[in-house]
Amino acid sequence: MGIPPALERGANRVDAPTRAHYGRVFDVAFCPWDESLIASAGEDEAARLWLDAGSGSGVSSYGVCRGHKDEVVRVSWHPTSKILATASADGSVGVWRVAQPGMEASATTHDPDSGTTALVDKLEGHPDQVYGCIFVGDGDGGGPMLATAAGTDLHLWDLERVTVLSKVGHEPIPVEAGSERWEPGFLFSLASDGGARNLLASACSDGAVRVFAHDSKASTAETVATLPVHSGALGCATTFLSGGDVLASMSTDGTVVFTDVRTMTPMTKVTSPCPTMGCCAVPSGGDGSIGSWFAMCGRDGIIRAIDVEGSSAPKVLNQATDHPVPLLCVAADHSGRRIAAAGKAPETPQGTNGLGTLGSGGTSGFGGVGILGARKAPNAAGIILWDAAGSS
Repeated sequence: MGIPPALERGANRVDAPTRAHYGRVFDVAFCPWDESLIASAGEDEAARLWLDAGSGSGVSSYGVCRGHKDEVVRVSWHPTSKILATASADGSVGVWRVAQPGMEASATTHDPDSGTTALVDKLEGHPDQVYGCIFVGDGDGGGPMLATAAGTDLHLWDLERVTVLSKVGHEPIPVEAGSERWEPGFLFSLASDGGARNLLASACSDGAVRVFAHDSKASTAETVATLPVHSGALGCATTFLSGGDVLASMSTDGTVVFTDVRTMTPMTKVTSPCPTMGCCAVPSGGDGSIGSWFAMCGRDGIIRAIDVEGSSAPKVLNQATDHPVPLLCVAADHSGRRIAAAGKAPETPQGTNGLGTLGSGGTSGFGGVGILGARKAPNAAGIILWDAAGSS
């Protein structure tokens, strides 16, 4: 399918928010139904929306999704309907109506952010922090279905009825925990194959990758494979490649494993030169279909990309710096022209906190607590955006 534009021609860094969230940014996602919108999830208990006007003119604030009581760790766009899901460490998932740019009043005329966002539903009752949410088609009633991952359980929600229709748990693999902070078998990610086989995959704290099959019409989900491909390490991210035939999984020790979904057997293992946290598929066909390119990010702040089919040499999107900012997440748009990444805040000199004016909403609602119960004054983390437009 060729090389994605952002990787083939190189990409220019766009003027993007350097203070997108107070604290860390855990997730970024391009909107599939309006390429100008980007969502981000942050430690400041909010998801934020950004408008990329294109032509290198920069990125501006578009709205804020606020209402969670703890950090927001995942954002997921519906592929066609104008809604966004936000997953939080408070054990809930917010479902938000988002107005298309130019039609801001369509969300709600009473919203404090110019009507760009409105909370539609709040999905509560998860047993633990929610580290995955993704739309998986429509149910038998015609409403959207949402899969969520919390603790060791996968939940399948009918948003029309705001009801859990299926819940899938599992027994953890008995291994030495990669981190004492997490229970064995904790689901840390949730990726969809785009409907190719109706599969979902999660990287887990016991080093396994769990694969689930879902049937939205029948309102069912089940575990179809448990792959112990990251033994002794903490799984952190998953994504599907090559039309859903390949599953890429990562652990925080920098190991990446590519698994053939048709046989559920590992194909290739590669090791990043630094600990890794985030990954994504990078489309190359221009239609948003799942291609063979895989991008990852980690502690050294560099975006590395691999062609899982091996027809092209690996690529590096940006160069190392003397003061790298660790990246926790990376995303590509449907054309493979733009790539966004975010993570921790850059270190600031002693005596300052690096705070500046956020796009909309400031720090209101941030309840971070530090040592001995003192409120945190976290540094602000930004979003990095690369665009191939205009690159030669």
